[in-house]
Amino acid sequence: METLHTTRLVLEPLVEAHADALYPLLCEPRQLEYLDQGPPESLDALRRGYRKLESRRSPDGTQRWLNWAIVVSDESANAVGFVQATVLADHRAWVAYEVGLPWWGRGIATEATQAMVQHLAGSCGVSHFMAAVDRRNVRSYRVLERLGFARADDAAAASLDVAPGDWLYRLQRPGALAPAGATPCR
Repeated sequence: METLHTTRLVLEPLVEAHADALYPLLCEPRQLEYLDQGPPESLDALRRGYRKLESRRSPDGTQRWLNWAIVVSDESANAVGFVQATVLADHRAWVAYEVGLPWWGRGIATEATQAMVQHLAGSCGVSHFMAAVDRRNVRSYRVLERLGFARADDAAAASLDVAPGDWLYRLQRPGALAPAGATPCR
């Protein structure tokens, strides 16, 4: 998996070692307000989960699991959040992002997600991006809207099993194809 770079950020392929920096952020109660899951059970459980993600594939091999830790270049070497994509065989990808509370409101989620989307379109041939967002989470759906995602109707959301309290956002990138001879989806 490639490390991605933006003006301010380094997106490092997520590995077990990132758990130490991300664990306290993922346990912050305000981080969890709009998420379906609670905090990680323990630091060891988060490490095990990240170790599993290092395979970069679902157990049945039908999905690519691409996860990057977000590091702010000029501040520290510690991860401040993550972006993730579940890439499906039909060139669609579910995307998500989470940035720690101390870094909210600085455009980090937008910049990191944009870098990931561009990478997935150019290197993986992803042409259709999807994200599910709690309807109350204004900060999160504003990130998607800044990136050009549009909210889908309730029927489309239901067809993809999006939870009733969430909205489905989609971004279509026509013509996104991986370059000939490229290693698929790194």
